[in-house]
Amino acid sequence: MYSYVTVGEFIAFVIGWNMVLEYLIGTSACACALSACFDTLTHGAITSSIKTSFGTIFGKIFGRPPDFLAFLITVLMMILLAAGVRKSLLFNNVLNTINLAAWVFIMSAGLFYINTDNWNLHGGFLPRGWSGVFTGAATCFYAFIGFDIIATTGEEAHNPKKSIPLAILVSLCIILLAYVTSSMVLTLVVPYDEIDPKAGLVQMFGHVGAYKCQYVVAIGALAGLTVSMFGSMFPMPRIGYAMAQDGLIFKELAHVLPLTGTPVFATFTLGLAAALVALLISLEVLVEMMSIGK
Repeated sequence: MYSYVTVGEFIAFVIGWNMVLEYLIGTSACACALSACFDTLTHGAITSSIKTSFGTIFGKIFGRPPDFLAFLITVLMMILLAAGVRKSLLFNNVLNTINLAAWVFIMSAGLFYINTDNWNLHGGFLPRGWSGVFTGAATCFYAFIGFDIIATTGEEAHNPKKSIPLAILVSLCIILLAYVTSSMVLTLVVPYDEIDPKAGLVQMFGHVGAYKCQYVVAIGALAGLTVSMFGSMFPMPRIGYAMAQDGLIFKELAHVLPLTGTPVFATFTLGLAAALVALLISLEVLVEMMSIGK
């Protein structure tokens, strides 16, 4: 809307679609990460079963089986969001509580398995130098994408002039603290070159033989990824709604169901698109594409 007023309709159209694409990729990435987390807990049984039954896509050598579990997760989240804001926010708050409890558990239990040699051996504290830091930062940018969702959903705030800037600042501080401390404990428990790229925190306690702790972290990881997926999927249909209301895309996407108060058609259309992306594209590719909206 800001772009529409300041620089015109065409730029607003391009920015709007960039934002939709960013949230769509974010939703699909979280769904694939959730699927990978479940697969890790079953020691790869899910992937092996799908590969045996359906084969691979994009070739036998570099291909992978279609991620049906990620597709199903996305569809279920889409249905939850279509049910209404109040129901989905209650679900989100419960998961956030579990996520916070899991982070506290990781910080506390991880202290018993810390090995400071991990930062001295295996190439030292910066094994790949500053170039490696900046390369990693391009991917870690994914961690800081969620703050703009606060502004995207500003129409539903009671006092946006005060609450939105405060919420953005607080959320950035929380994100910084959570990611830095989690990364510190993770690399102090597991050498960086032995971390599972798909489910690092879930694998962390299994690496040191604390399997009961592993399942506690898995519950928190599942809750955290579900919250992240909710955060990506929640504003996506609302951007489509805003664009449709201004006539930039099909007017049908601006239709709101009176019973739930949500843009149902936009939710189902964009949700199914995200589900198809999660089905066909790997997590590694999706994470690399996450900064497209910026």
